[in-house]
Amino acid sequence: MNINKALTSLVFTILATFTIPAFAGGTAVLEAGSGANRINTTIEFNDGNMRMGTAVPGFDGYMVMTETGIYMVTGMGGRPMVLDLGAMMSLMGGMAGEMMQSQGISLNNGIGQFIEMRDAGRNEAVAGVPGLVYDLTYANEQGTRQTEEIVLGRDATLRELTETLATWGRMMAAYLSVDLSEYQGAMDDLLQYGDGILRLGSGYRLVSLDETAPDPARFTLPAAPQQMPSWMP
Repeated sequence: MNINKALTSLVFTILATFTIPAFAGGTAVLEAGSGANRINTTIEFNDGNMRMGTAVPGFDGYMVMTETGIYMVTGMGGRPMVLDLGAMMSLMGGMAGEMMQSQGISLNNGIGQFIEMRDAGRNEAVAGVPGLVYDLTYANEQGTRQTEEIVLGRDATLRELTETLATWGRMMAAYLSVDLSEYQGAMDDLLQYGDGILRLGSGYRLVSLDETAPDPARFTLPAAPQQMPSWMP
């Protein structure tokens, strides 16, 4: 299974732009994918910081975002290793974007243009958060119209989660020199209807949302960041 592709698709599914007056923090568990490729991702967030980890056997690591950048934390020889993703991608130049394309990773998750959204006339609670069901019609990257059922909710912690992931998305796009302006415009239109996505079709849903603020130590790097792994030339 391609962990990077699953994580990237998951995060950019709910990319949007919001202005939050205050941060309270929380922890969310998101589920994305289907069949054997279905994974759960835990996202802890507070005051603009984020920690992201996946429950995948054999994947021993997590990602941390702070005001200074985005870092991948993993282990080597029983010791923590921290990679500065911004510096690493800068050194790799266009290779980083080419590697993503070669793995089939699309930062806009296939949504190229928001067309319309119709109220389905139903309510649906997801992870204890009340939401409204809509039929979303959009054009994919090839310009083909598609329609999926989407559930949007209004909740302050959900809104902060969406904002935190949006910041992550903008930083990653900047690292990769990817223009997401059209996609962000589409998501801006979409999320006028709510504070975040609770469910999108059968491929994404919010599993749980805890409004308890994580310990600030959860966002502390366990070692000094490196620009490149020591085993790379």
